Amino acid sequence: MRKRNCMTDNAPRYLLICNTSDGLVAQLNGVVVQLQMARRMGLESIIYLHERSYYFGGPNPYFDEGRGPNAWDYYYEPVGPGADLPALVEQGQVVTLTTASELARLYLWEPESWFMNPFGYYRSVRNMADGDYPHAWWQMQRDHARAFLKDGTVRFQKPILEQVDKFATKNFAGKILGLQLRGSDKFDFGTGPNLSRKVTPEEYYPHIDRYLAENLDCTGIFVATDQRQWLKVLEAAYPGKILSFAEWSLSDSDENNFHLSEQKAARGVEVLVDFLLLSRCDFIIKCHAAVGEMALTLNSQVPYLDLNYANQPFEVKPRLLRPLLAPCISAICLLWRRLAESGMGVTQVLSVNADQIMVDAANPRALNTKQGVDHQAPKPPVMSRRFVSDGLDWMLRMLASRCYTYRDRRPPD
Repeated sequence: MRKRNCMTDNAPRYLLICNTSDGLVAQLNGVVVQLQMARRMGLESIIYLHERSYYFGGPNPYFDEGRGPNAWDYYYEPVGPGADLPALVEQGQVVTLTTASELARLYLWEPESWFMNPFGYYRSVRNMADGDYPHAWWQMQRDHARAFLKDGTVRFQKPILEQVDKFATKNFAGKILGLQLRGSDKFDFGTGPNLSRKVTPEEYYPHIDRYLAENLDCTGIFVATDQRQWLKVLEAAYPGKILSFAEWSLSDSDENNFHLSEQKAARGVEVLVDFLLLSRCDFIIKCHAAVGEMALTLNSQVPYLDLNYANQPFEVKPRLLRPLLAPCISAICLLWRRLAESGMGVTQVLSVNADQIMVDAANPRALNTKQGVDHQAPKPPVMSRRFVSDGLDWMLRMLASRCYTYRDRRPPD
């Protein structure tokens, strides 16, 4: 039987959110930007993060077959009528993003998206990565995510919240200073050298000491980090003060543990508990990274200091053509949004079988063609919708790369 296309009648239509990024908070970011798009397009949403939901075929590092087929449900309450997905697909009521470039558009080039990093649009058209801390811009970004927390779309699983309550009841008796440190795999993925700079524990010490001197009632320092060696350094520097929760997610090297095969779902729980506990602290000292940013999204009242903004050793210099490139980038972003959200950016889902998803009624194909973390998906047919999306993404990245240059202001060794 030929599938009925309900895209033009009054039946509810759904966006299947079945691809996102790799890190746990980055995955949440990827889901929320698609929820935002769905609302702009008048679509309901179904979240289904299967085994190969990392950017259209890569392995989801938190997927654990023993915990179930949908990694989203390990940590959050389900979103959408997932149990009815086969019937909705059969009725032609489900669409999904056409290609990885459309997901990149939402992360990088859609000004109305929730940005957890000032890159893409917000480093080329407007530069929010260099200079003084842009409080108003960051609050606007957090408000984008808070909308989905406040209306109950994104809800944490009850057992995770119970772990947070249990730890806080036992350890957060007085005033608590929160620290967030990111060491493993912190590199420049588009934010520039100032925000991608690793901030070592030694850079935190003067700020910790100042806080402790001004807050004699501080009973503990909660540390959310991915580096076991940094946790040990802090324990030696502040004996009897350090509190931490994570174990499986801690790395002993510069490699992030989230791509290891052991305790996948448990590592994800630790990340959530870390940022939930961090959000309950009385003051946060952080670097630019997702866990600390998520804590501030959850708690709009907690004061904080971001050390990647407080100390920026690289001087940014606009290139000669930036005054011309910025409006070009803005115009292309607007054009792409109109094309994508008028239909170019989504395609009809034909079938869902675990991580095998078939799409596109006119030319049926497998959605997830990437075969591994470093594998490049095959190029789409020339002048197809996917080809246009890929071309726009390439063009914007090329133009943005010509907006700024940097000079290292640090004295040579």
